[in-house]
Amino acid sequence: MTSAVGFPLETVYDITDITQGQPGVVTLLEVERQYALSVAEGQTVGIHNVRGMIQLNTGKFIVTNFDSGAKTFELFDVYGNKVDTTDLTAYISGGQIDIVSFPGTPPGLMFNND
Repeated sequence: MTSAVGFPLETVYDITDITQGQPGVVTLLEVERQYALSVAEGQTVGIHNVRGMIQLNTGKFIVTNFDSGAKTFELFDVYGNKVDTTDLTAYISGGQIDIVSFPGTPPGLMFNND
């Protein structure tokens, strides 16, 4: 999948679930892709094309408490506050995250160079 917003292009990951909670937890299909930025703690991501929990579409969020094994992260807003998804419409399906920026660590650590 290609995105005009993901950085670099094709750094788009599919969402498989978003919980209703404080904070909401996002589950991804995969968390790394060859020659693209891997999902990592502290990244800013955009969410789009979610069915059900549409209130999150077009929002920007910080990847927090990232678990690469479970392929999950907690939703925090760009100000560092937990995103409460408890009262949002329930997640149905679909959606992607675009990696918009990465945290202040050396960029080489963010690449999956298998």
